[in-house]
Amino acid sequence: MFINPFVMYLDKFNVLSPNHSKIYDEYTHEKDLEHSFEFTISTKVEEHLKNIFSSNPHSVILTGNAGDGKTRMCRLIHDYFSDQKLKNWPEEGIVAVPYEKGTIKIVKDLSELKEEIIYNILMELQKYVLGGHQEGIFFLIAANEGKLTKTLSKYKELEPIREKIIARFEHYDNNDTRLSVLNLLDVTSSVYVDKVLEKWNDSDNWIFCDKCEKKENCVIYFNHQRTALPNVKQKIVDQYRLLDYLETHITLREMLIHMSYVLTGGYVCTDIWQADYAKGKEKAMKVYYQNFYGVNAGEEAFSEMRALKVFKSLDPGLYSYSVIDDFIINGDIHGDTDIEEMHKKLFDNGLDMEFQYFRNMIEFYRNYGEGDQGFLEEWMPRLRRKLYFELENEKYFSTLRLLPFEYVTEYISMFGDKNNQSKMRKEIVNGLNRAFSRRLVEKSKGSSFQLKATNENLVIYGSFNKGQIHLYEEPSRNDLDHSPSKFYLSVDDRVKLKINLLVFEYLMRLNGGGMLNILSQDVEILLNTFKNELIQISEPDESILEIYRVDREKGLYVEDELSI
Repeated sequence: MFINPFVMYLDKFNVLSPNHSKIYDEYTHEKDLEHSFEFTISTKVEEHLKNIFSSNPHSVILTGNAGDGKTRMCRLIHDYFSDQKLKNWPEEGIVAVPYEKGTIKIVKDLSELKEEIIYNILMELQKYVLGGHQEGIFFLIAANEGKLTKTLSKYKELEPIREKIIARFEHYDNNDTRLSVLNLLDVTSSVYVDKVLEKWNDSDNWIFCDKCEKKENCVIYFNHQRTALPNVKQKIVDQYRLLDYLETHITLREMLIHMSYVLTGGYVCTDIWQADYAKGKEKAMKVYYQNFYGVNAGEEAFSEMRALKVFKSLDPGLYSYSVIDDFIINGDIHGDTDIEEMHKKLFDNGLDMEFQYFRNMIEFYRNYGEGDQGFLEEWMPRLRRKLYFELENEKYFSTLRLLPFEYVTEYISMFGDKNNQSKMRKEIVNGLNRAFSRRLVEKSKGSSFQLKATNENLVIYGSFNKGQIHLYEEPSRNDLDHSPSKFYLSVDDRVKLKINLLVFEYLMRLNGGGMLNILSQDVEILLNTFKNELIQISEPDESILEIYRVDREKGLYVEDELSI
C-alpha cells in the first residue's frame, strides 16, 4: 500500500480530521520527520516589514482577523532579524530581538494578554512613537482591532496614541516614519490562491503516487492533476477574485483549509485503498469542482469551513444558461466538428465522468428518457461546474454566463481601462437616478448627463453635470498584497460613492430597466447615505421647484419645473 506523506500533510488542514493542526503558526515546522513539509509563500507585507525595520525603523501594528497570518508574520520578522530561529513562543508571547538598528519588540498577540499588560505596552508604544524612537526600541504588535480600540478608548492618557492609530485605520496613507498600521483585512483573497496551488501541486509532492496502482481510480490524484492545469487554476483564482470584487475577505487560514478540501475532499490514501466498488464510486464524487462549493459535504463541513458558505452563492452549477445546457446534452451530436470535438474533450471518459457511465447515460436519455428528469437533475449542476472550470475555448459561449452577475464582464473590463470607465460612468449615473427616485426615469440623451439628487417624493434638490462627476479605480498598494477591486464615483470632489461588484450590478440592472427589489437590501443603506450627502451639498434654485413627473406616452418619468 502506497501512502503519499504530502496527502497526510494536507489532512492537517482538514478541520474535520483528528490530524487537524497544520493551519496554526505553532505547527508549521516538522523538521524532525522523515518526510517533512514547510509551507511558506512570499508576501508584500513581509517584504514591507523587513524594509521598515532595515531602512527606516519605526513601530508597526498588524491587525486583521484570526487566521490572517499576523502571528506567522511576527515569526518571519523574528527569524529574519534574529541570530536564532524561534522554536516556540514564550508564554507571555513577547520577544525582544536586538539587531544593528536597535531592538524590535515583538508582541505575538496583544489580544491574548491581560488588560494591565496591554495598557503598559500601549503606554510604552506611545512613549516611543511620540519621542521619535530615540531609545532605539521599535514595536511590532499583532492585535485584534476591536480589543485594541477598546483599550485605547478606555484610558484618557492613551489619547495621543489612540488618535494616531485611529487615523491610520481610517486610511493607510496616514502611516508615517513613526508609526504604521497594516490591516491584513485589506489583503485581497485571490492573491495567495495561485501561489498555494502552485506549491501544493508541485510534482515533487506527488512522486509517491507514480507507482501507486490505485492512481487511476484515486480522486485525490485526479484533483491534483486537474487543478495543476493552468486554465483550471486560473478559474479557481477567478472565483476568489469575485470575492475581492464583492469585498468579502477570506483569511489565509480559511483559504488553506478550503484548498486542502478542494484537493482531497477530506480523504487520505487509506480511504482510497480500503474502498470497495460502491465506496470507490462514492469517493469519485469528491472531484475538485464539487468540493469547491461543498457539494455533498454535510452541515458540519459548512459550519467549520467558512469558504464553503461564501462560495455557495457563486456556484455556477446552480445557474442555467440555455446555450450551455444544450451544449452539455447535445454538443457531441451538434453537427459542427469543432463543437463536437470540444464536447468530447471536455466530457471525456475520466474518473469524474465515472468513465463510460456519463456517455452511456446521456445517450440513453436522448433515446428513451425525455420524460425522466432524474438523470438531468442529478448531473446538470455537476456538469455546469465542470464546464465552468475546464472549458478552454470560450469562442462559442462565455462561462461567465454561469455566474449570478449579469454585468460582471463590464465590471472587470473597467480595471486599467479609463475609456471603459468613462463609458460606464453614464450608465452608473442613470442607475443612480433611478435608485434615488425609485422610478423608471428617462435616460440622459447624447454624451451629456446629469446626476440628480432626488428624494422618493420626486423632488430634485440638485443637479450635477458630467464635468463634476468622476469615476476612478482604487489605487494599488505597495505595502501589502492588494489588487484593485473596486471603484469610486466622486461628485464635485466633495462626496464619493464606493462601487463594488454588488453596487455596480444593482445600478446596471436599474439602468437596464430592472426592478428595484433585486439586490436592494444589500446596497440601499450605502446609496441612501450617498444620496443624503448629495442633497446636503446641493444648491437648489429657490424660485423653481424641479421634479420628476410621469410621461404617459413614453412610459417614463421625465424632468419638469414648477415656478414657486
